[in-house]
Amino acid sequence: MEEKVERESESVEQDVFKALDHQKRRDILRYIGENKGVTFTEILNASKIPDSPILSYHLKSLAPFVEQKNGRYRLSPLGKDAYNLLLRTTTYNKLALLQKNKFEVTIGNSFIWGAAILAAAVLRTDVILHSVILPVLAAISLSMTYELFK
Repeated sequence: MEEKVERESESVEQDVFKALDHQKRRDILRYIGENKGVTFTEILNASKIPDSPILSYHLKSLAPFVEQKNGRYRLSPLGKDAYNLLLRTTTYNKLALLQKNKFEVTIGNSFIWGAAILAAAVLRTDVILHSVILPVLAAISLSMTYELFK
């Protein structure tokens, strides 16, 4: 009996990972998660899947994550968990990219502040603005950028 439950558990686990292994299915899951109660046609148009049978196949694969009621698709409780996981991995990827490009981010930030200070001086703004306030703001901004990468 215990062995049967273990095999069924492994099967569900394999189905879940197989469903999330495909980029189009992850895109569909994100779309349904972002837009509560969407129709088949809305998903078809948003996902840019060429025809209905292919979308039907993907939605069938997403059965543990998606519920259909009154012609509208919503996330199941497991689907909400999967959607939240997808959101976290997307955020993680963006942070990893920012970390990878930290030198460029810091240089870009420095360039923008330098240009702002120079523009203020050329435009003959208030001396306190371009000689004190903007440099202080630039230092704070650069310090915060530096702290992001610690």
